[in-house]
Amino acid sequence: MKKVIFTLLTISSLYFTSSAQYCGNSGPSVCTPPTNLTQPGLSPPSDSLAPVIDNIPTTTTIEFKNFNTIAFGGQTLTIQSLKIDTISNLPSGLCWATNKANNTFTNQEAGCIQVTGTTQAPAGQYKLYIIVDANVGVAITTNADAAGLHYYVRVDSNASECIHPVDTLQTQANPFISYAGLACPGSGINEIESSFANMSVVPNPFTNQAVVSFTSVKGGMMTEKLTNILGSEVYKREIEVKVGENSTVIERNSIPAGVYFYTLGSGRSMVTKRVVINE
Repeated sequence: MKKVIFTLLTISSLYFTSSAQYCGNSGPSVCTPPTNLTQPGLSPPSDSLAPVIDNIPTTTTIEFKNFNTIAFGGQTLTIQSLKIDTISNLPSGLCWATNKANNTFTNQEAGCIQVTGTTQAPAGQYKLYIIVDANVGVAITTNADAAGLHYYVRVDSNASECIHPVDTLQTQANPFISYAGLACPGSGINEIESSFANMSVVPNPFTNQAVVSFTSVKGGMMTEKLTNILGSEVYKREIEVKVGENSTVIERNSIPAGVYFYTLGSGRSMVTKRVVINE
């Protein structure tokens, strides 16, 4: 199990503002926890989470699996339980709840966070602040962002606009990046998505290999890769895409069973599909 380093923070100012964004109705009826996550972290990646549209009610589910250990104070400590205390910087009008009434999850337990509501927030990218209480024999209050668990929610003013890719370069900087005045990326995610049709991964789940098929109105060299739910690359290669029908084969080789994300694109632009590898 990959060990994640959490840093103890002084966060009193976050407590003051974030409690208002908790829906207050956590419990089993909120969402169904995943059964196929094999590694800890949040799923899907932020770029695969559909943007929230202004003035349209939304229900969005974020899945996760709790960690096994943390490194803290020079020691590796086993997590007995982890409580999601607050999630702040959600677009205004949205709130969160989990599938556990006390928002507390035991060692390596799977769970889900449901974000609901209607927003009129400015179009842009919102970086979430997730504050947790980890029980490792003693209570540790920490910010998941400090451990590299960055997560973003995007807002568009209407569904017909282009989808801006998540700007991961702003990981440690702005909690909000406005889309005001930003043109649709010239070679960005909307243009690439519109160049594909009928993309499929068959079979999915797969054991040894899967065939990715799609039709493209553009040609050129693109990168395909598989990443795990922590964002680590387990497979990557360059492929030549032609105008018309295309297919490429994902070879499992020695990749462990689990949930992965297949991405195809060029530069920062990408299209992502969720895939599952079985034993």
